[in-house]
Amino acid sequence: MAKRELADWIPGWMYTKEGGSKSLCLHFFTKPSSGLRAGSPFEILTVASREMDGRLALREVRVSALGTHNIQPPGADSLIPDTSRRAWAEDLLNSMYSKAEIDPHSLQEYLSTAVIRKVLTGHIAALHFSPEFKKRQMEKGLRPSQREKSVPSFLHKGESLTKATARIYLDFVNWGETRAAAVFAECEGVPVTTIHNRLQLARSSKYLDTPGKGARRIQ
Repeated sequence: MAKRELADWIPGWMYTKEGGSKSLCLHFFTKPSSGLRAGSPFEILTVASREMDGRLALREVRVSALGTHNIQPPGADSLIPDTSRRAWAEDLLNSMYSKAEIDPHSLQEYLSTAVIRKVLTGHIAALHFSPEFKKRQMEKGLRPSQREKSVPSFLHKGESLTKATARIYLDFVNWGETRAAAVFAECEGVPVTTIHNRLQLARSSKYLDTPGKGARRIQ
């Protein structure tokens, strides 16, 4: 995965509630690299919930004309989603459980591969890695020796890095990302071999099945 792709599929706006158990992301399609192939620019809103069993459930996918939600697309190469509060976001979250859960794989019937990766993988990436993206954006241009070293922000309290890797990896896989390890590595800013090693530890620790399961079944 080319590093330049990261800014292309991170959503331009995100709203989370209850520690991320409810989340909305707005994804903008304004150029070919973000999935726009023909026609007018558009935007897609995704809504998700964290279920009692820990699974991330896709609750809504709404395609609209660009500007429908009155939120400006992010600047070029931006990794930081807008997190401004919107009244309509609360209304959506309050009604999210009245709608049937969406099977992420079913989107293949309606959307292109590039669009699916942006709305599904992008939602998960923003949900878990937004603080990491903000840090990277602020440190852009600094030499490696000048960058602050800290515990990854995606770890839950008392959680090991191995277990956190398994948890987030499963979100990517269950929503059909076929290159989950590569995406994880790009989001965290580490070599993909680092993620592969953690996944091996996760399988030996029974955090993951062997081999991992789930695939988007598109290339």
